[in-house]
Amino acid sequence: MKKNNLHNVKSSGFKTPDNYFESFDADFFERLNEKEAIKASEFSGFTVPENYFDAVEHTILEKLQNKPEKPVINLKPKSTFYYFSGIAASIVLLFSLVFNNDNISIDNLETEILESYLYQEEYSNEDFASMFKTSEISETDFIDIHISDETLNQYLENIEPEDLIFE
Repeated sequence: MKKNNLHNVKSSGFKTPDNYFESFDADFFERLNEKEAIKASEFSGFTVPENYFDAVEHTILEKLQNKPEKPVINLKPKSTFYYFSGIAASIVLLFSLVFNNDNISIDNLETEILESYLYQEEYSNEDFASMFKTSEISETDFIDIHISDETLNQYLENIEPEDLIFE
């Protein structure tokens, strides 16, 4: 059939014999009554030994009863371990808090630690400016600073030249 003429097809293409649906029921029941069709389905091809179902329950129970029982080992619950470890941790924490003589203050911290902290936090100049009150700052605070030559040289040796360029 040509592709161009597909829209002109009027029939489905399936054909059935004449009077097929009228005589279908009669033919179906006639075939059911035939003995040959039933005989073919009587023999499945599988065979079971004689008295198999009478003795199967007894043999299964024998196999189950002959298994030796294994000893059961009771494990100590882990909860007691957790209780004791919690008590030990709380005692260690108590002693470390009570008998700790190290007083942490701003004076004990090294300036390098503070600088690295402030550098990692990425504060802007406006953030630093908001921390200071203008009434507390005077020009003399910045004028009267005396820095030794040794401290200045050490600072300049440790700083990168790119950091000295101000934008």
